[in-house]
Amino acid sequence: MPDYHDIFWKILFLRIDCAIEFFRFLLKEKSELLELKDIGIIQDIYYRKKKLLYDILYEIPIQNSDEKLYFLLEHKSRRFSDFQIQMIKYKHAIHKWQKKEFGKMSSIIPVLFYQGLDNWDPLSELDEIKNLTNPILTGDREEFLVFDLQKIDPVREFENLELKAGLLLLKIIRFPWEEFIEGWGKIKEILNSMEESKRIDLEEEMLDYIFRSRLESRELIEETIMGKQKTLTLYERALEEGVEKGEFKNKLETARKMKDMELSIEVILKAVGLSEDQLRENGIL
Repeated sequence: MPDYHDIFWKILFLRIDCAIEFFRFLLKEKSELLELKDIGIIQDIYYRKKKLLYDILYEIPIQNSDEKLYFLLEHKSRRFSDFQIQMIKYKHAIHKWQKKEFGKMSSIIPVLFYQGLDNWDPLSELDEIKNLTNPILTGDREEFLVFDLQKIDPVREFENLELKAGLLLLKIIRFPWEEFIEGWGKIKEILNSMEESKRIDLEEEMLDYIFRSRLESRELIEETIMGKQKTLTLYERALEEGVEKGEFKNKLETARKMKDMELSIEVILKAVGLSEDQLRENGIL
């Protein structure tokens, strides 16, 4: 089954402007050492004739240098205890690819993006491992950067509107319904401040993500977040279902007579072609 959290995250982070602001936030003042405007995305790498299934690999030139840094981003929506092993394996394979492709290896910095859909604290887990003492072996340990979305307020921390709205949606996607709707209101404010072409594109991707990831019915989501009228009049509902006004009244009268004859609900519904709700709202059931 597709991981829709991962799909939407990639849609967001494959936007170059979003990636640039993310690295400015993640690296702080160290971001000034990089030519972020020249950031590139390495789409496909094959190792031992198999395509590596990493999430996103960025290539960023270093200021005033011919060298580049590589950032390996892995998205995890929930706890993933073996993420270190996974990323070390990817890093090893990418180094082999670099050696073959360019004749040399460049530094690769693994970055874990944790969406925070459970109570995992990956940074604390990494710190615990780093603090383990070893009286025999010394030297630098494998370094990881961690971005924990649940510890970040995207609205306050970011300026890019697409990144701000997208991260907020990732953060609230599994919140209880009322909290989610409150968060969606903030997202709508951000979307409405964007230029139309970007807003329409991003909003469509967001709605698709919501429909696939929330547990509520599509009808409820449409009614609530898309501003669709929740309660239609009986006539409007009949028209939506393709029933003309006169025909609708005739069907109701037929259903009423059948109910007086003490016929079962199943028989009545099948005979008149209306829904149980329509009959109940007209006092027939």
